[in-house]
Amino acid sequence: MPDAASAEVVVVVPAGPSIIDAADWVGHACWAELRLHQVLTDWLGSETDPKLSASLWRIRSNRAAVAAAWHRRLPELHELPRAGFVEPSASGEEAFAALDALTASGASDDRVTALRTGLAKLGARYEQHVAVAVGPADGPTAATLADAIRTTAADGASLAAWTPQR
Repeated sequence: MPDAASAEVVVVVPAGPSIIDAADWVGHACWAELRLHQVLTDWLGSETDPKLSASLWRIRSNRAAVAAAWHRRLPELHELPRAGFVEPSASGEEAFAALDALTASGASDDRVTALRTGLAKLGARYEQHVAVAVGPADGPTAATLADAIRTTAADGASLAAWTPQR
């Protein structure tokens, strides 16, 4: 018969968030990526710098791929459809207000500055979530998170070398 000391439970990997909490976070991430894709689409309608346009198209494509990856991570629960999780976080919509305003022709410098800032914030949000995406059930989310961090950093870096067309 085991004694009291040997009956203690040892947790090797801590439990992650509940499935609903995890799905909420993934849904917010998916929404943010889709929203950024929408903003970039709007910008491309008035962007006049061909070099920046090419960068924005590439970043737009990357954001769509990350959004699709997050959508695949949402749970498939009959009683809670995936679409219900894809919504803004509490501060989500207001975070895009400044980006939405940059649709005028000639706003290239402001777009690059705003996009650099937005990608840095998105990357930081992903980095913060690394510590939360734990446990065996969160393995796929952790892998998607690592890819999202890499893609977001690469997108930000691609804008670092951009200079205005003169």
